[in-house]
Amino acid sequence: MNFAPDEHACALWAGPRRLSAVLIEDDGALGAPLTVAASPPSAQHLLTYLTTAAGVNTLILAEASHSLIAKAHALGLGVRLVPRDLLEAIRTAAGLHHRAPRHTAVLIARCYISPTLRRQLRAPRVPAAAQPHQLELL
Repeated sequence: MNFAPDEHACALWAGPRRLSAVLIEDDGALGAPLTVAASPPSAQHLLTYLTTAAGVNTLILAEASHSLIAKAHALGLGVRLVPRDLLEAIRTAAGLHHRAPRHTAVLIARCYISPTLRRQLRAPRVPAAAQPHQLELL
């Protein structure tokens, strides 16, 4: 179940107090969740670890993970987003709103593994300031 020859992915979910990551192996197996405090320094250390030690080059994130998206782009990582409505519908049906963040990180990883849900993943929109052909009006 190799998705791309050089794609090494990781799913991330930021809960209110914890940030959880789940590595996705080349064969589609999920690694054990890694959990750190949801602080900017901890998030930066986790992203650095994932890119250097684990060889991750693609992050799978919730659509509302704005700070993580920015940090991933700063590190040169590819980003795929799980649409907010899809993620919330599955989290509600699975009763994950009152569970630890690692459970939602696993859910996000499964969205990447499942061929049906994988088609729903989106690339983040490029901010208007970064678009090279955008005309400034004022």
